[in-house]
Amino acid sequence: MSHFKKMLLLVLPLMICGCHEGEKTAVPQTLSNVSVRASYAPSAKFLSGGKYAFVTSPSDSEEGSEAALIYQRIQKALTKELKSKGYKPGQYTDVSLFVAYTVGLQQEINVLTAKSKVQGNDWITAMIVPNDYVTGALLVQVVDAKSLEPVWLGIVNADVTIAAVSEREKRERIGYAVHELLKGFPPK
Repeated sequence: MSHFKKMLLLVLPLMICGCHEGEKTAVPQTLSNVSVRASYAPSAKFLSGGKYAFVTSPSDSEEGSEAALIYQRIQKALTKELKSKGYKPGQYTDVSLFVAYTVGLQQEINVLTAKSKVQGNDWITAMIVPNDYVTGALLVQVVDAKSLEPVWLGIVNADVTIAAVSEREKRERIGYAVHELLKGFPPK
């Protein structure tokens, strides 16, 4: 079989079926217990190809901090997902939707206790152990720009490992969370 025919057999299925990169997003290993909830106003109109503007950003005093970097990663992931749904960024004066987002993190601790007998006396020993995960939540709210009424609200919760991870892994975690959150946006 010629080299050309072998290449054709390899490439033909991709040409026929198409390449759907990003459609199936794998859960990053440093995330667990991911859950998504969303709600929307049934009377809201979500125009395809509409324009939006973000109304949330870290303050200038936080520039360069990890919090600012988290918000930048979220905004990039939101921009990518909204673009895939036909939405375009715009100026505040010519948009149909405002998009606001915020993050909440909470580290839990475990208190381990044990009862023992030492020289005939009962002793209770307690030890505080930080959990290996931080519980995180990303809340995204979409507001109608004309009426200033909320039209869609989504929350994604996940346990995030506190181990040191690369910048790539951080982007993947946020990308996955935003992708899962916006699967049902706009509502049909």
